[in-house]
Amino acid sequence: MPFKILYTADLHGNENFYNKLFEKGRDNDINAVVIGGDLCPRGGSSLESSIEVQKSFLENFLIPKIEEFGKDVFLIMGNDDFRVNYKILEDAEEKGILKIMHKKMHKLGSKSIVGYSFVNPTPFRLRDWEKFEDENNEEPNRFSDEIIRSMEEEKGTIKEDMEKLKRLSNPGSTVYVMHAPPFNTKLDITAAKQHVGSKAIRSFIEKEQPFLALHGHIHESPRMSGSFADKIGKTACINVGSSYPKDLLNCIIIEIHTLNLKYLEI
Repeated sequence: MPFKILYTADLHGNENFYNKLFEKGRDNDINAVVIGGDLCPRGGSSLESSIEVQKSFLENFLIPKIEEFGKDVFLIMGNDDFRVNYKILEDAEEKGILKIMHKKMHKLGSKSIVGYSFVNPTPFRLRDWEKFEDENNEEPNRFSDEIIRSMEEEKGTIKEDMEKLKRLSNPGSTVYVMHAPPFNTKLDITAAKQHVGSKAIRSFIEKEQPFLALHGHIHESPRMSGSFADKIGKTACINVGSSYPKDLLNCIIIEIHTLNLKYLEI
């Protein structure tokens, strides 16, 4: 039987989008929902209140919604999600409600699925899910010198983490869900027409040629490039983007064995 997933990312706590996502996910031919980061809403007038807004969203909306949904839901946090709330997802995973992909391998039909939340440095203040690409510690132009973290910084680089990720499963039969898109593709172009994706993630894909790579993070990139998909060697890479401010959920149905794709705006 075909194994189909419904993939999206960057919902940023939009309850209408989540309702659309899980409604579509109930279709009989969809086996699982996969969410590629930036789960929670922005809000709050201080760090503490902003963390509380996301905590409440996870506890009172998203986790109950997933539990009610009843099918497998695989997810990661993204760079706009406070890492201090990660324990809430871990507790839900222990109860069998959802499956966290970050630095973990799960089975996905006859394939494996592995996730990664960290992104290369951005211009933004919140750096919970940022790491340098490699030992060069390359910095972008920052909007502010202020650094916001909800937890102690995790050491290491994206390049080092990629080496660990490839040991979790055979890349050739693995779907990788990485919040950051690969550098210099149709998936990482900002409104300023700059490529801002991860060089270390691109290098990983070039070397390991994974079965499929799913991304998010750069909302406008598909609109800027004219495509939600690109290829690095034999690997298909996807970023469904965001239609904001339009009230449309961008998502894609993927038949895992044939890689047949159906892009949707709903």
